[in-house]
Amino acid sequence: MFLIYGRRKLRVKTHIENQQACTACKTFDLTIRVYREYFHIFYIPFFPTGIITSCIRCNSCGNPIRIDSLQKRYETQTKRPIYLYSGLIVIAGAILFLVNVNLNKQKEKRRFVDNPRAGDVYIIREEKNNSTEYYFLRISKIQNDTIFTYHSNLVYNGFVNKLNEEDYFVKEQELLFTRSELKKMLDNDIINTVERDYGDAKGFNRIK
Repeated sequence: MFLIYGRRKLRVKTHIENQQACTACKTFDLTIRVYREYFHIFYIPFFPTGIITSCIRCNSCGNPIRIDSLQKRYETQTKRPIYLYSGLIVIAGAILFLVNVNLNKQKEKRRFVDNPRAGDVYIIREEKNNSTEYYFLRISKIQNDTIFTYHSNLVYNGFVNKLNEEDYFVKEQELLFTRSELKKMLDNDIINTVERDYGDAKGFNRIK
């Protein structure tokens, strides 16, 4: 993978100094530019690194000059700009977004299990013989506390979120659950996902 990273130097602040005289022409008109190194990936700043530096130039005579005490003062008072942490901020924002999406998904899944509807499809995950199997259950009807479901014809060895093109729900394989049993399956992470208001793309309407 081609990755561009490394260190770069950026001017983070420009100051005008009118209290200190130029050592060459004695005028009181200096510009102090403060620079900071930062680490970047693909030229996106991630965090400051190295030391802070500065340079002084007289606006009157144009000569670069050195006044250690003045440079030190401006280097010390110049704060690190927040944009030098852009990469870390983007990553933190992405992580928070994904965490929030996952929390909302978990809340939605519990809400669907607490209030089941005919047509809901459960992706079931079970541990069997040191391996993980997945299959689908589709709610066919609800009578009081009893949930009637159709079992998918196939069982999968890895996670899936839609039926195989040859798979379908089998009417003869109707399984019954109570509401409390479904909630217990959810608490035990047996119900991996709940699908509702889906279209035809996932094949959940195929029943034979």
